[in-house]
Amino acid sequence: MRALFALLLLCVGGGLSPLGWAQDSAASPTPDIRMIFDVSGSMKANDPDNLRASALQLAATLLPSQARGSVWTFGSQVRNPLPDGKVDAQWRRRARSLAPQLVDYQQFTDIEGVLRDATDALGGKRHVVLLTDGMVDLPGSGEEKRTRDAASRETLLSSLAPELASRDDVVVHTIALSHNVDRELLERISQATGGLAAVAETPEALLRAFLDVLERIVPRDQLPLEEGRFDVDDEVENFNALIFHDEDASEITLVGPDGERYTRDDHPDDILWQDNPRYDLIRVPEPQAGEWHIEGPVGRDSRVSIESPLQLRSDSLPPTLYLGFDVPLDAWLSREGETLEGDTLPEDIRLRGELRGLDDETLVSTSLKAGDDGHFTGTLAAPEEAGNARLVLNADSDAWTRERVQGVNVVTPVTATLNDDATQVTLEAQHPRLNVDNTQISASLLGETLDVVPDDERTWQIALPEIDPDQAVPLDLDVTVTLDDRSWSIALPVLRLNPEARIGVSGAEIDDDGPRAEALPDGKAASQEEKSDASEERNLTTMAGALWDKAGGEWQALRPHIEPYAKRPSTWVVLAALLVALAILWTLRRRSRRRRHRRRREPQV
Repeated sequence: MRALFALLLLCVGGGLSPLGWAQDSAASPTPDIRMIFDVSGSMKANDPDNLRASALQLAATLLPSQARGSVWTFGSQVRNPLPDGKVDAQWRRRARSLAPQLVDYQQFTDIEGVLRDATDALGGKRHVVLLTDGMVDLPGSGEEKRTRDAASRETLLSSLAPELASRDDVVVHTIALSHNVDRELLERISQATGGLAAVAETPEALLRAFLDVLERIVPRDQLPLEEGRFDVDDEVENFNALIFHDEDASEITLVGPDGERYTRDDHPDDILWQDNPRYDLIRVPEPQAGEWHIEGPVGRDSRVSIESPLQLRSDSLPPTLYLGFDVPLDAWLSREGETLEGDTLPEDIRLRGELRGLDDETLVSTSLKAGDDGHFTGTLAAPEEAGNARLVLNADSDAWTRERVQGVNVVTPVTATLNDDATQVTLEAQHPRLNVDNTQISASLLGETLDVVPDDERTWQIALPEIDPDQAVPLDLDVTVTLDDRSWSIALPVLRLNPEARIGVSGAEIDDDGPRAEALPDGKAASQEEKSDASEERNLTTMAGALWDKAGGEWQALRPHIEPYAKRPSTWVVLAALLVALAILWTLRRRSRRRRHRRRREPQV
């Protein structure tokens, strides 16, 4: 928290954006950024450390001075404590003062209401950043409340999100502050409006999520940072190194190509340096060309952004990728806004695209080929795992390197939802080009093929047979797509029916280490209670054996001291009483466990 306040004060005092964002052809010239913070009661549990305050301070710090910004809060009521205004020193100070209002909790969560108010306010191209635990919760009780909540959620998905998408002047980015989030809701709102959906559960992840969202709004070039080293070419006008580290990390030292060493306490006046418990921010104007390196801990998500007349550009990279679908890429280089082509391009220029995980591991990559118009194109192989990732474009020659990094969210092309009484599964196409005419879906449950019936243009229904509620049963789903004169298959993630059940379909107990078979002598699957007792008995037997082996080794040394007590009758009476008491307690415990009824839960996806 102190780190974020300090960084904000730095920007307020200097009147500049610390990361030095350069405008991009795909970005709005004056971005209008509307930050919405959930202050509902559920956030007490889902955000106990009030990470929202840190997020607000970080966002206020990183917004460029040419932007416009506003802050909204919502629970049962929608408020606008910081109206739309130009991001300047006064605006940043007002944003910093709003932290206490983020713990002024309200009872409910009206996501629909705040999205309507924040997007209806006047403005140009609006980027809405919604931070929430993502659970629609409206006033009411009983069945009436459940109906209202479901209706509001459905309105968000089927009415409001498509309406915002059709207006083409609103992009909704969502950041979920809890693993308990209604992730499907947030993903689909962002997906429909062309925004990024991210999940953050820690302060470090929150910084990452906000940086990913802000880089979506105002893209900027970076220099690759590898093992604390980065190369600065002679066209770089300044660089901004944002170095993350642990709170108890040692001091950061920046070393220039000539060996000159800079620290927070010893650096020239023209270098702007702010050290904080979690990161250091270093702005170096007119840096010397050559290899720079950082001594000290360089944490994940550290980055070096630059300002330079030579820039890497691309068409707007998609914020949502789909399992099973390749990603087309198109990039080019420009100097002073003019595309480089032909003789103006270095002969040794190389461009490539990558999909990286949040741990910076390369998942897939491809080389881009040059065209006559100066554009480099290629196709990135389809991602194989859902979740947040980063799409990276890299251009390099022997003289310089440029990198463009954009956060993305990988989702399934078709979603599967189990209805309330677990009798039916609804499948809905999420990829914009899929429909019942070009998409065939097969479903298998315990080896039995189920009928998949089209419901309307983009949805299907599967009627489920009766399932033992005490067993977790996998529903296997495969999609065959026919598009652009080719067909291919996509295996959707398994939909587990009765996920709360502890017994797998083969009688295997489901635990953190995977299934473990337990069978009775007659071949029947053991019940949960019997398996638990059997497991406990095995553990006791193992412990007893280990103790016996250990005791055997010590017996010879202890025997002279124990034998006198063994000859006394009172010793054997006490031991017998203890054994009887243990046997009675064990019997009562087993009976109590068998009388206990397991609570039955409704199946859910």
